[in-house]
Formats: sequence, C-alpha cells, structure tokens
Amino acid sequence: MKRKLKAVWELTRAEHGLMYGFGVLIGIVIAGGSSYAVAILGCLIALFIQAGTFALNDYCDLDSDIANRRTDRPLVRGELRKEAALLIACFTTALGIIFAIVLAIILNSFILLLLALVLAALGIVYDIKMKAFLAISNIYIAVTMAVPFIFGGLIAGGVDMSLLVLSSIAFLAGFGREVMKDIADVKGDALRDIKSVARIYGVEKAKTITVLSYSLAVVLSVIPVFLVNTTYAFNLAYILVILAADALFLHVCIKLRKEDVNYYYLRKETLIAIAIGLIAFVSGALVPL
Repeated sequence: MKRKLKAVWELTRAEHGLMYGFGVLIGIVIAGGSSYAVAILGCLIALFIQAGTFALNDYCDLDSDIANRRTDRPLVRGELRKEAALLIACFTTALGIIFAIVLAIILNSFILLLLALVLAALGIVYDIKMKAFLAISNIYIAVTMAVPFIFGGLIAGGVDMSLLVLSSIAFLAGFGREVMKDIADVKGDALRDIKSVARIYGVEKAKTITVLSYSLAVVLSVIPVFLVNTTYAFNLAYILVILAADALFLHVCIKLRKEDVNYYYLRKETLIAIAIGLIAFVSGALVPL
C-alpha cells in the first residue's frame, strides 16, 4: 500500500501541487488575507487540477519516457498501470473543478471558476497535443507556475504590483526549467515529434535561453525592494532570503555553461530556489525588518 501511495505521489507530482497551493496562499496573504475555509479551497483547487494534468502527462508520454529511461516515473517502472494513471487524472481534475465551483459560489466570483476551468482545459490540451508546437508547451507550464499567485490575489480581492512581480519571476523560472527539461528529453521528444526549443534550435541555444530566463528572474527579484509603501521596501526579511534563491539560480546558470550537465539535478536545484523564493515573499509580507 505504501509503495502504491508513493507511486501516486510521483505520478501526480504532489510536491509541485503543494507548491502551487502554497503559491495561492502567498497570493492571498500578499493581497490582504481571507477566511481559512476559502484559503483551503483555493489550495485544493491548485493541488487537484495540477495533479490531474501531471497524471495525464505521464499517461500520454509513456513511450517517450521509456525512451528517455525516466525511471523516476512510476508508469515506466511498472508500479502503476497506464489505465490507473488516466483514472487518477480524471478523478483529480474533476475534484479540482468541483472545489472551484464551491469557491465561486461562496465568493460570488465567476472569474475564479472560469480561470480554474481554463487552466484545467489547457492542461488537457497540453498533455494531448500542445507539446507538438514550438515553445507553446514551455509557455503553458510557465503560466501555470505564475497563475497561483494571481488566483490567490483574486480570492483575497485584488492583485498589486508585488504580486505581479512575483508572478513574472515564477513565469521566467518556470520557462527556464521547462527549456532545461527539453534539453534532457531531446531524444525521447523526437519519438513524438515534439518541436521543443532544444530540438529545433539546438542544445546550446536552448541553454542560452535558459540562462537568460533565470537571469531575468534574478533581476526582477530586486524590484520589490524599491516598492515604496509596501512591506517589501528595503525589508531584510525579504532581501536576505531572496539572495539565497538568487544564488542558486546563478549557480545553475554557471553549471549550464559547462559541457557535462546533469539536467535532472539542476531542475531539482531550481525547484529548491523557487521554494526559497516563495518563502522570501511570505517573510517580506509578514515580517517587517
């Protein structure tokens, strides 16, 4: 049973879902807060919709993942049946939409339901077909990393400049991570004729694009320090933590310029950097220093 639960966790990338849910919470906190029940609903919507998208992704990508020897995927290891992945995808997506309907009724906000429906639909299109189009899939993933903060802000009643900056950083970091993933998966992507940046323009140009994305994210992280009349203005609680995240992103940029690159390790490093960045925005919003 424990092994099956671990496989489901890996299939749905639950750690990503928790981070997306955390992103919704951060958006709520930065925008002024909400009730606990509403905040929990917002987190569950993000968690289950992304879980459905990732489960369907592994269902559709099984042949490519086998070619790329993605033994980190439970379907490749044979720990879950392909049909089970499809069932989990349908169930979790449906749950996310149901929670979105409940939230929309509570807050009397159709835009929240519409946003959830659009993201769920885009997730399905992404898994089935969108990957075949140059860079579109990369942009989609980057958008899904930025939207939770906007979603949280809308739940709390507004989106300010600090939320827009945070969303932009998340977009750039997400785009860079996806291009880096394309580099690692270039061989298997050829089987599905996925027109990734790495396949069309080559690995070196893809590396350059990744470095630019991470570098821009680092540059944007400075902006909140100068947002007067906000809790981020020259706040050491934000500055000290965001510096740690920036250091990790810059370390990845340096590593990418070398010949021998472990892309899967670097993706994990950038995930840690993103998590630290989220902590920076929370501490900046809540701790005045």
